[in-house]
Amino acid sequence: MGILVQDNGQRSELQDKITADLREKVQRTSRAEDVDLVEDSAYSKDLKKTSRFGWFWFVLILLAVISVIVILVI
Repeated sequence: MGILVQDNGQRSELQDKITADLREKVQRTSRAEDVDLVEDSAYSKDLKKTSRFGWFWFVLILLAVISVIVILVI
């Protein structure tokens, strides 16, 4: 069983009021707070950059993909 919903493309006064309230709230909070970018987060503060052996992981993944392809072809 289902519920039939008919949308005539018009918004009710309640929907308009809720939308306006949400927009106002977002504008107030965005002015009050600094935009939280990834670089600003506490999580990324203690992370280390990839070492000089980062290329090694790329080679291992590439070899694994090639191995899977060879196994499936044979």
